[in-house]
Amino acid sequence: IEENDIFIFTFNKFMGLLGEESGLNKRFDHRPISEIIDEITPDLQAQDDQGTATLFLQLKKIEEEEKPVNDFFEQPEKKAFVFSLKNFYQQFGQQKTLTFIVVFILGVILFWSVGLGYRRRSQENNQKKINLTKDLISQKLDQAEQVAFLNMPSALGLIADSKAEVEKLKKETRLRQNFGGQVGKLEKIITDSENKILKKEEKKYTEIFDLTVDNKNVKGNKLYLNKDKLLILDKDNGILFNLSLDKKSLDKDQSSEIKKSSLIALFEEKKYFYVEGVGVYQVVDGKVKKIIGNDKDWGKIIDLAVFNGNIYLLDQEKDEIYKYLVTDSGFSTKNSYFQSGQAIDLSVINSLAIDGSIYLAGDSVMVKYTSGLRDEFKVNLPDDKVNMKKIFTSRDLEKVYGWDKDKGAVYVMGKNGDYQEQVNSKILSQASDIVVYKNSIFILQGSKIYKIE
Repeated sequence: IEENDIFIFTFNKFMGLLGEESGLNKRFDHRPISEIIDEITPDLQAQDDQGTATLFLQLKKIEEEEKPVNDFFEQPEKKAFVFSLKNFYQQFGQQKTLTFIVVFILGVILFWSVGLGYRRRSQENNQKKINLTKDLISQKLDQAEQVAFLNMPSALGLIADSKAEVEKLKKETRLRQNFGGQVGKLEKIITDSENKILKKEEKKYTEIFDLTVDNKNVKGNKLYLNKDKLLILDKDNGILFNLSLDKKSLDKDQSSEIKKSSLIALFEEKKYFYVEGVGVYQVVDGKVKKIIGNDKDWGKIIDLAVFNGNIYLLDQEKDEIYKYLVTDSGFSTKNSYFQSGQAIDLSVINSLAIDGSIYLAGDSVMVKYTSGLRDEFKVNLPDDKVNMKKIFTSRDLEKVYGWDKDKGAVYVMGKNGDYQEQVNSKILSQASDIVVYKNSIFILQGSKIYKIE
């Protein structure tokens, strides 16, 4: 350190405004500090110098009487520690030491005050952005509620825009802890509005029956409903339980053939089950009888239904629904349900339901047929990406229910496909199967039957 050396305490931003180190070298060139400051001040004011500061220090020699320092300090033992206050004092003298300490403290205070000022201005700017975003979101959500009845996709687009505004706010402001919870409140406002528009409701469920009253090792796999009678398949134990939902009475049929089954159905007092590669069986008064043998033309049968005594098999692989008419002696040979040219690709279909018309549903697909012809069924769900594990309706119901297990949701529609509401519940993502009776959803999980009102 030499006399007239200049020290600069500043920020990276200040260096950038003056052209980094090379720019400073050109301006200094052994000139007095006052001239340098007079020259750079207009340049800084012409640029965005908000939030930066600098401190210039120039060392000057002060003549003073040299004092013996041995009177004040004992000779220290030689240590590896590099810095020694005594050596520093001996080298620069008392006055210079005090000056350095004062300058250091002033520098700390300067940086601290500038930092606080920058933080305060940053918080004020963040608050302005939050207020503007809140107003914008309120406008979008109000508009979404107004158009939802006539144009659900437009309403969903406005909700998506509102969510995007919040994400944009987070990135721009780099908010910590949601800025006092304000961002979390904005997200809740959007969620509440979305639930209101979509008629989306989180429902509680209650247990109504436990099959372990019959056998502690029971585990249900599938459900089938006919009127108030709920047929339950326990494949591992080869049991078909028949539960009256009105009377809560339970009976069962058991056989080794049932252990091989994958699909079940119920009509009046007759129970049906399908065994892959074997055929369809009927159970009457505890007696098991094969009624439809395996057909070499079958592909992959994934669903079974009985309506008015007629049997329907959904063949996913062959894009076909086979209909077997009930006769005095049993059942007819198979007939295609579809009229000529009406069949569709069934590879993404998972389920069928019958109320006189046939409803098919699967991965982002829901269609309706009446008498083998494609019927008007325009679905307008709030989410285009749905995978219906099951579709359910009956002659006794005025609505159609689509179960998306992955989302833990049941979508409720009119029989023309109009979206009405969405039921969400944790149990719906854990269930093995569902049915609907008297507008209540009945859920199978393990050995227990649950109900959502």
